[in-house]
Amino acid sequence: MGGPPGSQVAQKKPNRPRHKKQEGVSENGASAKGATTLASSNGCGVTAMQAAASPSPFQPPRQPNVYTDCAPLRELYDQVRLSECGLHGISVRGGAGRPRRREEKGRPFTLQQSFSELPYPRGIMNNSNFCFMNSMLQALMFIPSFAQLTVSVSCDAQARQLCPTLATLGKWTLQYWKPGFTRLAMIAPTLMPRLPAGANNSNSGAPRSAVVPASQRILDGSVQEDAQEFLQKLLERVHEELVGLEEAFQQADASEAATESEMGLIAPAATTTTASGGGGGGGGGGRADAPDDATASTFHKKGWTFVKGKEKLAVREHEDVQGQSKLLASIFGGTLESHLQGKQRQRDRVSVLIERYYCLPVDVGFAPECTVEQALERTFMTERIYDSEHEKKLKKTLRLGRLPSVLFLQLRRWAVTREGELVKLDNVVRIKRTLLIPRTICADETLGNTERAYRLLSVVCHRGDAVSRGHYVTYLVHHAATPAVLKVQSSEPGNKDTAILRSPPDAATVILCNDANISVCPAKNMEKETMYFLVYQKTS
Repeated sequence: MGGPPGSQVAQKKPNRPRHKKQEGVSENGASAKGATTLASSNGCGVTAMQAAASPSPFQPPRQPNVYTDCAPLRELYDQVRLSECGLHGISVRGGAGRPRRREEKGRPFTLQQSFSELPYPRGIMNNSNFCFMNSMLQALMFIPSFAQLTVSVSCDAQARQLCPTLATLGKWTLQYWKPGFTRLAMIAPTLMPRLPAGANNSNSGAPRSAVVPASQRILDGSVQEDAQEFLQKLLERVHEELVGLEEAFQQADASEAATESEMGLIAPAATTTTASGGGGGGGGGGRADAPDDATASTFHKKGWTFVKGKEKLAVREHEDVQGQSKLLASIFGGTLESHLQGKQRQRDRVSVLIERYYCLPVDVGFAPECTVEQALERTFMTERIYDSEHEKKLKKTLRLGRLPSVLFLQLRRWAVTREGELVKLDNVVRIKRTLLIPRTICADETLGNTERAYRLLSVVCHRGDAVSRGHYVTYLVHHAATPAVLKVQSSEPGNKDTAILRSPPDAATVILCNDANISVCPAKNMEKETMYFLVYQKTS
């Protein structure tokens, strides 16, 4: 029963031969062999077939309803690295041994941007205070790229060991998609259990996970918590696990490179003499490689950069001690630039700090009613601050650097009164199904409309007057099949075999996920709610 609740159309199970071994292929059709060829051609030194040295068995899911293209994590990771090499303009060797810089700028590699077939939403039980978890899980389930990542981790043996949280979420996602259970409510998975100290030792065979101290809340549903805080903690844990997995990939690369280097040193002496006697041939090749590395390193070189002729920028980029996950950054990773002018003695000196973010807080308390675009412009307004230590007046400006593939916007719906009491703000925020990031708040003002265009996927709303109490619900707008609509279309005239056409909500309706209850309601109902968290996806 792959149809919506109440549907009696049965689906035939496809014949799956057990003796035939399946291979994981990414959405763009690039197999591991294709990734290897691309790696050798752009000078990145990334090889997709290096996993053969340390085998990582990958078994695609056997259930029929899988709405993403599952692929080994090594293949996805190599694709992301190759994409970064193309964006940074890595130097490649030109004619006559002269290095030349690749000028063309390719689009960044992104995971799956749409489902192969729209999944039906399922209810999630609320046994205690689970609404903050249920609402965020519903929003995450209908992000195709994140669903592809979680399911791929659950099918990869090495990734399951190093990323237990993602593996648990991936298995839960497959259960969420199982046919015939669309009317049954699920139980939220245990994603962040309390772990003993030392359980995240990356050198041991144990999975690498974040340790939650006893003094901190564990966000397990025992008490009501903030939905955005739960998502932030979840992404932090997923980030740490993926960093450990990507470090394992890098260590495998280094080990294979060292092995190849040793094999090259054991070459016959005659071959070495011939190579050194060539003069310009071997030496020219070696000199051509040196500028390649130098060019790649200067991309992140820190120092003064001239802008607009007179103004100078001192750019500093924040580096996380744990490192950065390329896989997670390809989905949610964006950069925020903080421009501070007046700190240096010269007025034309501007200090710029680049920070990464997964969730972007937005001010909404400046007016009783506003749009999301107005709230973004207000958040990124230039403000005057006073440096009491140096007794200087500074000008601070925030700008959006790299725009993420999936954009999380948290609407700041709280304020502190004069008495120090935290109160909730019920300001009305108008949203549309599409969002165009204002050009004025982007660091790169040359970005076209297509690069700044987003579509609305889901909205998390908070019901209640208090900040620490209330109830969370989620409205699904895109990438979800409407449960109440059943369209049956005959494949051929006179053929009794029918197929269910799944359709997303139209412009006047949305899907309400209220714990175990799933219903279709007018879009006006969502507009009357107190919106708290918005999920957008790039249209391009």
